[in-house]
Amino acid sequence: MFETLQDGFNLFREGGVIMYMLGGVACILYASAIAALAYVHQGNLNDKEQHRWEEYINNPDLADGRLGEALRYVLHGPRLTIKTVGRRFSEVKINVLSAVDRRLLVLNTLVAAAPLAGLLGTVMGMLAMFAGLSHGKGPAGMQRVAAGMQEALITTQTGLTIALPGLFIALIIKSKRDRIEAALVRLESLILSARFQRENKPN
Repeated sequence: MFETLQDGFNLFREGGVIMYMLGGVACILYASAIAALAYVHQGNLNDKEQHRWEEYINNPDLADGRLGEALRYVLHGPRLTIKTVGRRFSEVKINVLSAVDRRLLVLNTLVAAAPLAGLLGTVMGMLAMFAGLSHGKGPAGMQRVAAGMQEALITTQTGLTIALPGLFIALIIKSKRDRIEAALVRLESLILSARFQRENKPN
């Protein structure tokens, strides 16, 4: 275990100063990813309790979590209209989905930044290689060439290694976000059909 950590630390040092930037990007990226995953997983604005939605619409106090908050807000008041329900549902969608979208924006930006930081390290490594070549073919020059090549390869690999898992996490969060949006659309449709079509039926 100690040898593995030592090898990782040595690899980090051989990557040059860009590795510190990549380390910072990785920390912020995965902290943002964990926070975004926690946000979309907590709460119950999804279709898991769809079989109880009619019961919740008739009695919003039975629903808990974000679903209960949304229903109590949308169905509050003695004289509801279709326009009022639609406006309130739009507010709920903006409030919930914009919070996910903000987290996705940060996550996708960092996913794009990681390979770019690795590419910057590649350029710096290439410059170090050319500087080594300019010092001639002696042992010192070849050592600088080898160090520059190592820096170029390590930073590129690290940038891609950081970005790829973040990309998959962003796709999972986007899928959860779309499911929340679809659940809200179905819930709005069910409220409109349950509350207003029933009231408009001829006696």
